[in-house]
Amino acid sequence: MRIAVIRLKGKRGITPKVKATFVSLNLNRLHTCTLLPDTDGFRGMVQACKDSVSFGPVDEQAIEMLLIRRGLARDGKKLSATMSPEAIAKLAKEISSSGKSLSEHAILPFFFLAPPRGGFDGGSKKSPAPFGPLGRNAKIGGLLAKMA
Repeated sequence: MRIAVIRLKGKRGITPKVKATFVSLNLNRLHTCTLLPDTDGFRGMVQACKDSVSFGPVDEQAIEMLLIRRGLARDGKKLSATMSPEAIAKLAKEISSSGKSLSEHAILPFFFLAPPRGGFDGGSKKSPAPFGPLGRNAKIGGLLAKMA
């Protein structure tokens, strides 16, 4: 199982501890997403920055969609231009089931996303879940689909 973490707040007003956590999680820019293994260490890091990110478990279809739409190889080329859809589907299945990271597959370990089409559910990005996107978000797959 993987956890998707999306940075939704910018640089202003965050503590040095949260800033260091963002660097560790490869969330250096606004609307950046990363996929993490569901371990205690990563859950603690995500909990430290929960007021600035949206996070939740993702399934294989969401990972495949991210790889097709926003995945970049190490050389900066889009994955959809260099790999077939069947190979990307196989890669998404391997990433979601095994403990291998994106870096081990020569893919950048983060995804640059766009602001969500149609806005955030609930109207405001400042509210915590279930009224807004911040914190643990059960509908993270829908948010990823709107942003990818």
